[in-house]
Amino acid sequence: MNLRFDRFLIFICTCLFMFNVTGSRPLIPLYSSELGASNTQIGVIVALFSFLPMFLAIKLGKLIDSTEMKYPLIFSVLLGSLSMILPYAFPNIMGVYFSQVIIGLSQLTYVLCIQSYSGQFSKRKLRDYYIAVFSVGVAVGSFLGPLASGFLTDIVGFLYTFIILGMISLFSFPLLFLYRSRRTKVLKEINIEHSKDKSYDLLFISDLRKAFIVSAIVLFAKDMYVAFFPLLASNKGISTTVIGIIVSLNAAAGIIIRIVLPYIVDKVRVNVVISSSIIIAGSIFILNPLISDVYLLSIMAFLLGISLGIGQPLSISSTITSLPMHRVGEGLGLRLSFNKLTQFIAPLTIGTASGIIGMGGVFMVSGVIMIIGIFSPKKFSESLRKRVKNKIN
Repeated sequence: MNLRFDRFLIFICTCLFMFNVTGSRPLIPLYSSELGASNTQIGVIVALFSFLPMFLAIKLGKLIDSTEMKYPLIFSVLLGSLSMILPYAFPNIMGVYFSQVIIGLSQLTYVLCIQSYSGQFSKRKLRDYYIAVFSVGVAVGSFLGPLASGFLTDIVGFLYTFIILGMISLFSFPLLFLYRSRRTKVLKEINIEHSKDKSYDLLFISDLRKAFIVSAIVLFAKDMYVAFFPLLASNKGISTTVIGIIVSLNAAAGIIIRIVLPYIVDKVRVNVVISSSIIIAGSIFILNPLISDVYLLSIMAFLLGISLGIGQPLSISSTITSLPMHRVGEGLGLRLSFNKLTQFIAPLTIGTASGIIGMGGVFMVSGVIMIIGIFSPKKFSESLRKRVKNKIN
């Protein structure tokens, strides 16, 4: 396949897949609330999205390193569609629980496959190019998904919207068979030789630790916003359609910043760009509960999308660049396992804390944590390295 067709496959398949995933995520807390779930229960439901990925990310990464990529990719899309059928087949809180466990595993598998595929290129510019294509695909799908699901829910209700989202992701199914692995025989032999290496020894790579920390902060913020902003906005009397539009504006900003990001990092140091973006994102979190005007919330959603859209592609690129080529999938799995640990613990804590300090208070505390977290990555990453070293020894 030529590069142009490769680009087409990654972009279209990612758009369709993320349309399903991100379109359903803002609806899950609202639907759960309609079923009578408390904020604590909703926190558990959101956390279940990261439950299996937290344990399976590294193993899946190793599997993807040593196998043909398209088979786990096909599995992920089928699993994602199945997850949207469950709330319709079982219209109760248990159906939602199982749906989130399955779609979390589906999303992990898909992301690992595409990121590992991008990491197979030896030239950094080519790797960064494919990561950019993937990131834009994620952003476009994340824009269209919540926008469409908000309108659909007001027209046909939650359950039929879930079914429609699941069916749309299946449109990518025929394209998945066109993927071809670029792995060479030599690379596979290297994977076999190093199959007994401990995954956590990768944390001795300094740049990798920093990339992990940035990624964890960004994903915490993105998941927090997508999962809990609908509840915050609903408490302000904002309709599902408008909530969908606001969340989509957040994703639209991600599209724009991913396109112009290469020009920004050419002019400004990467560390400065990342630190500034997270400080802005944290400040927006603190301000969100204080504002009820829809237009101001929309502007803040857009600015938040720009801020969070900076950290993710840069952390992916830094992760892949820091890894040995034969351990790209494994390293990405390690990165995602840390991300999923954050994404699992945070909603449980947030759901419980919201019963004490309210959803607005949770947003403020989360914003403060993000700002503090970005000021001490060196100290934290060194502490992480020492703990891992002691564990291995």
